[in-house]
Amino acid sequence: MYDPSGPGCLLFAFFTTMAETEREDIRESTLEGLDAAAREGKYGGRPPVITDDVLHTVLRRRANGESVEEIQPDLVRSGRPRRARMGQRSRRRCRRPRRRA
Repeated sequence: MYDPSGPGCLLFAFFTTMAETEREDIRESTLEGLDAAAREGKYGGRPPVITDDVLHTVLRRRANGESVEEIQPDLVRSGRPRRARMGQRSRRRCRRPRRRA
């Protein structure tokens, strides 16, 4: 139990200092690792969703007067299967059927 007087205060200060030192060591190691990876040309994070080629193609087709609905089916979908994207499957289950008159 924490006792703010005498030895309790000294022990708490010791633990606080140790925790701060450990935190600084972790931060320095992380930054060094990121710098080393950047020097090798590796960067973290997700890959871009739209590449420059795809963006150029879409903008060119839009400039030629095609609608978004005409362009969309031609785009290549990669990565996760369609049903796993954005919870589409669970959203369909939640819809109630329309009542017919």
